[in-house]
Parts: sequence; C-alpha cells; structure tokens
Amino acid sequence: MAPALCLLLVLVLAPGDTTESRPAPLIVPGRPSPADTTRVDPKARAREEYLRGRELERLNADGPAIVSYALALRHDPDIPDANYRIGLLELKSSSLMSATRAFAAELKRHPDNLDAARELGLALARLGRHDSAVRRLEALVKRAPQDGRNWRALGFAQLLAGQPQAAESALRRAIALPPPSALEHRDLGYVLAQTGREAEARAEYRKAIAMDPKETGAWVNLANLARKDGDLAQALTDFREAEKRDSTLALAVSGQALVLRQLGRDEEAAATYRRLLDLDPTDRASRFDAIQLFDSLGRGDIALQLARDGVRAEPGSGAARLLLGLELQGRGRTREAVLELRRAHALLADEEGRARAERLIANLRAQAPATLRAQLDADSVAFERERTRAARARPLAKPSLGTPDSTSAPALPDSR
Repeated sequence: MAPALCLLLVLVLAPGDTTESRPAPLIVPGRPSPADTTRVDPKARAREEYLRGRELERLNADGPAIVSYALALRHDPDIPDANYRIGLLELKSSSLMSATRAFAAELKRHPDNLDAARELGLALARLGRHDSAVRRLEALVKRAPQDGRNWRALGFAQLLAGQPQAAESALRRAIALPPPSALEHRDLGYVLAQTGREAEARAEYRKAIAMDPKETGAWVNLANLARKDGDLAQALTDFREAEKRDSTLALAVSGQALVLRQLGRDEEAAATYRRLLDLDPTDRASRFDAIQLFDSLGRGDIALQLARDGVRAEPGSGAARLLLGLELQGRGRTREAVLELRRAHALLADEEGRARAERLIANLRAQAPATLRAQLDADSVAFERERTRAARARPLAKPSLGTPDSTSAPALPDSR
C-alpha cells in the first residue's frame, strides 16, 4: 500500500481524533431520525388547536371551531374543556344528541367540570329523559349548592318532568342566592303561570324586566298572559316591547301577527307576517296563516310568492311542497299543482301526509278534462323516470352507526 494512502487511513481511523464532528445518523425515508427534534409534542398541538377553536368561536365560526376542538382531542384526548365547548356549539344549532354526547365525554375525563354536568342535565331534560336529568341535577346541587345556576337548571328539569311544585322550590332557592338573576324570576313566573297563579307570575315577570329591561322572554310571557285575558291592546304593546329589545325575536313578531288578526287589522297583520317569515323562513304554520290571509285580502300573487319562498327555504321539505301545491290548486294551475303534489308525496315521511297528497292528486286528475288528464299522465311517467334516474345516480349511503335521532326540545321555558 502506498505510504500516502496508509497515512490517510490512519488519520481517518485514529480513535483519539476529535478534529471532525460525528456523522449524522442514517435517516430512513418515512421514519423520523432518533435525533430529530422537529416533531411537535401532541399536547402542544392539542393546545394550539384548542386556542384556534376559541378564536373561531369569537368570530362566530361555529363549524370550523368544532373541527378545531375535535383535532385538539385527537392529539390529546385528555385536554380539558374541548368536549364542553363542542357541546355548547352543538346546542346553538339545536343538535341536542350531539351536545349530550359531548358533555358526557367531557365528564368522563373531567368529572369535576360542573358546567358540563349542568349542561348535560339540561340537554337530557330537553330530550325528554326526565328521570336521568332530574337525578343528575339533584346530585349537582348537592355538590355545589351555592350556585344558583344549578338550582335553576334543576327547576327547569323538574318542570318538564311534571313536578311544578319541586320546580318552584328549586327556582326560589336559585333566587335566594347571589348574584341577582332576571332569568330566575322569569322562569319562576313561567312555573307560576303554569299552575294558574297568574297574578304572581306577572309580578315575577315584572321583577325580571326591572332587573334587565332587555329580558325579552318576560315581555313575551306578559303578552301571552294579556292575550289569554282578552286584553289585546296590552298584549300587542308587550309583544312590541319585546321586539324593540330584540328585533330578531320571532316569538315577539308572531305574537303581534296573531293579535292583529284578532283585532281585525289584517293589513298590518299581513305586513307583520312578511317580517316574521324573513326572520324565520322555516315557520310553516305562520307561512300557512300568511298565505291564507293574503288570499283573503285578494293578494293571491303575494300568497303564491310566499308559498314558493317556502320551497326555496326548505327544498327538501314535503310539507313546503304540499303547501305550494295547494296554493297552485287554488289558483287553478292544475298541472303545476299536481307536479308539486307528486314531489311532496315523494318527500313526505308520514303516512297521513302522503295519503293527503295522493287524494289531492286523484281529485285534480278526476276533475281535469281529457286533454289535461293525458298531460298529467305523461308528466307522471316523466316524474317517475326522473326519480329512478336520480336514485341510480345517488351514491350508496354509509352504514348507520345506530346513533339515535335528535328529539326536538320544548320551546318554553328557556333553559339558557
């Protein structure tokens, strides 16, 4: 071996040589190096996603906020508050079953989260699971008897469970605890009204308003009592006071429409119905009343427009299609009416509604002249052909996980 090469090998292999840094470890593709420090700690990632969720909540981006909280839980299933935040956001969209699961998941890992315990009890009450709700909330007030919110929640659950005396007792306990709460007086007023003690109920509603003039629920409930007593002028005044404080409160506007109809002020009622349907396009009962009112006023053009607006607001609703079909029938537009009734029949889930649509179609077909009947038959064939084509093009549904459907919550009293 050449002397120069031997010298080079000795220098390279000499064990005491410290003039060169050690080589980096071999990196296998797809696998982090043992010395790789660029990986982010999962708990840090979870915290980052959680904080992003809070910021999205602040911006009223509820859907993206839920996604961020879910990502936080994926990185760290034990991160506190994330499931609780998801539950609150699900409540905002009335997804009671999803909210219930989120609150239960929070409590499973963080049993000391009393806010989650309270919200779980309220959600169960609204789902009609009264025994479970009352039992949980009774346990909660034993753990935290100085928190009026817990007693108020218990009162809400007891009222829905058909226990008005217990509900009254719980709400009075809530009122006796600081800080003062207009909502507790409002809810006590509701319980008293339900048990026929209307003068006491009014007094509680007025206490709520004195504490918080923006407490719209108390104004609405005062208006309902006035309407029940036949004092329509006072009812209208109270409903308007509620709307003045919250222009988006559909209950206040629908109450005005009903009172104006009772007072015979149909033109004002009609305008109020239009305002109401702008606020809540899915209020089918009010839409039906509004359509009937405009028809009675000789404004069939507006009535038909309102029926079409209902379909635009809920294109997948058989009830909205049925309403449009009825209005088209009333306008003498038989062919369009039958088409909408066929669409309604295809969308309606209840047998009574489907049977009604079938009867209406049969009656219209029987009354139609022969030439129109032939067109209706051809339309029927084309409709069924299109339905079959759409069904074949539709992707297969994912297998069900057996999650129970959400149950609608009672409208009153408000649990918030």
